[in-house]
Amino acid sequence: MGLETVVLVGVCAVATSALTAVLGFGGGIVLLAVLVAFVDPLVAIPLHAAIQVVSNGTRTVVRHRDVDWSVVWKTSLLLLPAGALTLPLAREAPEAALQALIAVAVLAATWLPEWLSRPFRAPGTAGWIGLGGVIGALNPVVGATGPLAAPFFRAGTSDRLGFVGTFAATQVSGHLAKLVLFGVVGLLPASQAPAAAAGIAGVIGGTWLGSRFLDRMPERRFDRLYLVAITLVALWLLVDAAR
Repeated sequence: MGLETVVLVGVCAVATSALTAVLGFGGGIVLLAVLVAFVDPLVAIPLHAAIQVVSNGTRTVVRHRDVDWSVVWKTSLLLLPAGALTLPLAREAPEAALQALIAVAVLAATWLPEWLSRPFRAPGTAGWIGLGGVIGALNPVVGATGPLAAPFFRAGTSDRLGFVGTFAATQVSGHLAKLVLFGVVGLLPASQAPAAAAGIAGVIGGTWLGSRFLDRMPERRFDRLYLVAITLVALWLLVDAAR
């Protein structure tokens, strides 16, 4: 990976982490798309995970008072065992089909409650644990599953700060699980260390910028931006899968 690519990763990390600091999701999948354009997906996924651990970790520190830790541990229980089951499928799985399925699920979970005028219900304990299992199983194959989980976390938190903080803390667990799984099978190449360093530096700065913007944003404006952003991300996943 050349110097130009390393710089590009750093710049993209700033922009995508700022986006995620504001909306709680979305930036990670954009960053993964950039990485896949330059390196093999099986290298891009753990590289992305390393950067995102710091991105979400920084956001968790900023929002630590808003985190619902009971949700975090429930969704973290099955991340490693579920990921271990699907890790052998990382190269063979129909990624485009899974990506399209995630996009459809995101759109349904986001817009059906809006159309039916029935709020999306927060999962119970079993639901949070099950959601963690699904995310854990998809993590090694798809790489970025944040948009799929976002509607559940939005329903399970009372305001924008709680959503961003709780989602970030859970994402730390998810990305750490990916690093453990890919590390066990030797897919953490040292040659990508410069890109990881640039990305980590970028996400720290981007999180700081985005968090300042979120603090000043009214709740109603956040809700509107959330609906627009998650819809655009889902549509982008569908278009990308079709290609």
